[in-house]
Formats: sequence, C-alpha cells, structure tokens
Amino acid sequence: MSVQFIDPEQVSYRVDGNTLASVAQAVSQEDEAGKTEWFPHYEYELNGSGLSSVTITVATRITVPEWSEYGSATQPEKEEWDRFLAALQSHEQGHLELVRQHLAKIDEKMAGQSLNDANSAWEEALEALASASDAYDQQSDHGRKQGTIINLGAATATAE
Repeated sequence: MSVQFIDPEQVSYRVDGNTLASVAQAVSQEDEAGKTEWFPHYEYELNGSGLSSVTITVATRITVPEWSEYGSATQPEKEEWDRFLAALQSHEQGHLELVRQHLAKIDEKMAGQSLNDANSAWEEALEALASASDAYDQQSDHGRKQGTIINLGAATATAE
C-alpha cells in the first residue's frame, strides 16, 4: 500500500499588456488568477472479498499567469508583479497541502475493505478534499487576503 504524490506540473497562461495596469485588468478577467488541480487515481488487488493492496498516485497541476511583456516593464512594476506572483504561488501551495492532508492515508482506509466500501471511502475523501479547498478559498477570499491582488499604487509609488 502506498500513496505517491507526483511533483506538481507547473503551467502558465499568457497575459499580454504593456503596463502593470493592463496586465492587472487582463488577470481580473480570468475566473481565477491561479488554479490548483488534482488528478488522483488508484489501483488495487483483491484478495477474497477485500482489497489486499492499494496503490494511489496523485498528480497535480498549478496554473498561474505569465506576463509576456515582463522584460520591458519598469522595475517597480516588475517588483509588484513578482510580489503578486509569489503570493499567488503561496496560495496555490495551500491547496496542495490540502491535497496531501486529505489523501495521504486514504490507502489505509481502503485496504481490507470490500470494493464497494473502498470506493465509498475514496469518494468521501475526494468530497472532503473539495469541500476543504472551497472553504480555504472562501476563508482567504481566493487568496486576496493573502496578497494576491496586484497593487497598482505600490508600483507607481515606488516609481516616483
């Protein structure tokens, strides 16, 4: 029995804009600035009426924006973008921690169970994970309380 967490796949989506303000506008049009997804699956062996072994693999993906014109931005704009991106990455890491918390020992709950009971334990764990992730987003206002808002004032204040 085991649970294997594969290193997260890091993905970015392109955000175009000549200024931090235009990029902030583009990011605000997205459903979410960043996203963490999980793709768990399991394999098992049956022994009589129960699962004799369970192997779980959990793949994850983190998606964040990439500013295509970052290289031509002013230093204050780059600093604010970097701060925002670090806060966003930190928020997404919180989702990954929830994945680990909810799935780390699910193999132990499934082993020895009938296939139906093991499937039920699996579904309950996934539902609990989804609920915890939703609660985390609600509590953090989708990361906004953790600094995932681009502060245009900070970029212009340091430029003056």
